Amino acid sequence: MSTQRKGSVTRKVNLIILISLFLGLGGVVFYFAFSLSTTIQRNTREGLNEQSEIIYTAIENFMLPGEAPLAVQYFTEVQRRSPLSSIFLFRSDGTQAFTDTDTIESVNEMIAGFQFQAPDRDETFAALTRSDEMFAAATKLPPETGTFQTIDEEKTFFHIYKPLINKPKCTRCHGADHTIRGVLEIKTDISRSVQQREETILISSGIFLGVLLLLSALLTRFMKYTIITPVRDIGDVCRAVTGGNFSHKVNIHSRDEIGELGSTVNTMVDGLYERYALSKFVSNSTIQSLQREGEGESITLTLLFSDIRGFTSYSEAHTPEEVVSRLNEMLNMQSRIIGLHNGDVDKFVGDEVVAIFTGPEGPLSACRSALEIQAELKQNTEHYDKLQVGIGIHTGEVIMGMIGSEERADYTVIGDNVNTASRLCSSARGQEILLSLNTGKSVRLHADMEGPYKLRVKGKQNYVGVYKLKKIVPGGKA
Repeated sequence: MSTQRKGSVTRKVNLIILISLFLGLGGVVFYFAFSLSTTIQRNTREGLNEQSEIIYTAIENFMLPGEAPLAVQYFTEVQRRSPLSSIFLFRSDGTQAFTDTDTIESVNEMIAGFQFQAPDRDETFAALTRSDEMFAAATKLPPETGTFQTIDEEKTFFHIYKPLINKPKCTRCHGADHTIRGVLEIKTDISRSVQQREETILISSGIFLGVLLLLSALLTRFMKYTIITPVRDIGDVCRAVTGGNFSHKVNIHSRDEIGELGSTVNTMVDGLYERYALSKFVSNSTIQSLQREGEGESITLTLLFSDIRGFTSYSEAHTPEEVVSRLNEMLNMQSRIIGLHNGDVDKFVGDEVVAIFTGPEGPLSACRSALEIQAELKQNTEHYDKLQVGIGIHTGEVIMGMIGSEERADYTVIGDNVNTASRLCSSARGQEILLSLNTGKSVRLHADMEGPYKLRVKGKQNYVGVYKLKKIVPGGKA
């Protein structure tokens, strides 16, 4: 699950980087390529339009004095000098001018006196015709110049249809019954220009992809080593702490916010380890009391006191190391058994264990714990150097709260019933378990007991009634 989360964060970061770069660089490159392509196209069109204006003016100048042959020669010369361009002149009906004598004949009919002579032709011209929509639009009123592109044999051509207006000074030869005398067509091969535009787009796209991949790799690597990997290390440390391992630390490689976070986590781990180590020395009730801010309360519970018999003489006969080792082993064994029965070790007082059991099942759980402790010591007598414990159990109302000063305090239980449980423990011999009357009444249906007996204890004027616990009856008494 953690691996999936790591991969998910990495993929999200990479995706954000790619999207950001794609939108940012893509927008810039697209704008650059589009602007450059548009500029090339616009410059080409403007140049061709200017060229058409020049040609148009030249043709007008040739036509006014009736020098049609000069116009034909001019068309041929333009095409010779500029092989990419072709110039054609069409009548308004779509037939090509200067390829027959129709125009000369109609002009000669309009004028009197000087007659134009048809030129001698050494070759036959293949007359062209135009009937497309753009040509038709150029011959309608109001007259408009039309431009369009065509593709022929993998070449791209730019066409200009420019109407020839029948001006007043032209009506003497051509009559005044029409506005459009003809249409000038300039056909230019712009394949090179189109190729440049395509190359511009391809080069821009290649640069964009190259820069995108390069920046993506650099930014991904940067994010990985400056953010993702440190955050992943922090997550690993936190998971280790959750599992109770406080040896992992975050490796600090920078002094930025991520580095400060790693340093803070390391400090936190040290603090948690200290608190974890200290938790061994306090009871669960003390830890839980922190949530209640240590407020005192009166509560009914069962107290178990267990004390090692003859431990003073044992201490005198053994080395300090042996004494501490054996004591810790016995205390650990008793704590484990008490915990298995939902008890809580309140404190250790020398070789004495003070435990509490809460709830309706508290008396029976305390009795089960006491019997298992005695059984463990009896079965492993030699292992525990024949040491025995006396146990006293009492159920009653006590005061539970934070007891101590502002600098040092302990969350524990106090009251007369605590003293009673302690006195029962002091009176119990080795391998003996003494129950108060309250505890005995609570477990009488589940336990075999002897008594009640009267017992004189320190601090009490009257005798105290007690039972000697022998065993727990499975399923309870009938």
